[in-house]
Amino acid sequence: MRTRHRTIVAVAALTLLTAGCSSATDDASPSSTADASSAFPVTVTGALGSAEVTDRPERVVALSPTDADFVFALGVTPVAIDEGTSESGYQPWVEEHFGPDLPPLVRGVDGQISVEEIAALEPDLIVATKVFGLDRVYDQLSAIAPVVHYADNPSTESWQDATATVADALGVPDVGAEVVRTTETDITEAAQDYSALGRKTFTFFVGPVQDSVYVVNSDADAGARFLQQLGMAPTPFATSQPQSTIAGRALISYELLSQTDADVLIATGRPGTIDAFLADPGLRGLSAVERGAVVPLEPVPAQSIAFPSSLSLGWALTNIVPQLAAAAQR
Repeated sequence: MRTRHRTIVAVAALTLLTAGCSSATDDASPSSTADASSAFPVTVTGALGSAEVTDRPERVVALSPTDADFVFALGVTPVAIDEGTSESGYQPWVEEHFGPDLPPLVRGVDGQISVEEIAALEPDLIVATKVFGLDRVYDQLSAIAPVVHYADNPSTESWQDATATVADALGVPDVGAEVVRTTETDITEAAQDYSALGRKTFTFFVGPVQDSVYVVNSDADAGARFLQQLGMAPTPFATSQPQSTIAGRALISYELLSQTDADVLIATGRPGTIDAFLADPGLRGLSAVERGAVVPLEPVPAQSIAFPSSLSLGWALTNIVPQLAAAAQR
């Protein structure tokens, strides 16, 4: 079985190459600093406006956990990052490979972070490609520093495009391209290594409540795109359901659970809700449940594929894909 840490190894190597872009790299070699600085000035255009980055950023603030992933993956250490939902506040794929000297945490925009708090960090670049509700504070933030964000909206932009956008703003487009290439190669090789996933159907349940649950129904959902790269496909039932207000997901009532059978069932939701959901009578008779072909995911592991980055997908290849492959063989 091939190693699943090549992306992280590549990031470690790229960190050395991009040392001149980090706020913690005052001892960077003159050549590395010059290479990074030669990319400026650069303009990065987004849905809400353009970020004019005149010089190599020294103090980068990442306003979502996924944006922190992008910055770390490009070899740059932010001065502050948005707090994730894990117990420590740091996503495990960041904590495992970049701790213990991680930057301080701040609350994201949806957590009503104050503009004053960001201003106090004195950033020269704000990265917000995956920040929902950014439009409410964009003008205020852009008065502090250039704000690199999404081209359309934060839910539909791919991790590849977001990586390239952030890499442009940091002056390291070649590094961004290499990060994307390495990760895509790792996913392709995982599909070969875990060939049991090929041509298997999945039903991916998200956020069950008392009488309804979302079902992933198209590759507009980032998690579905990842599963499809592994050779899996949503069921005809799922794809026939109308899209809800969330791209790539249909909202169905529990009355339809008996129609959701697949080779593999995946379920995620708020802590403590998944066991109760999987015990619902509407699921008990499904062949996948009877075979034990069920993969429950707590919120943080699910985020590794729902809000993907090169780092989170590298973690998922090690921690989630083997579970999927085992379930597919039951």
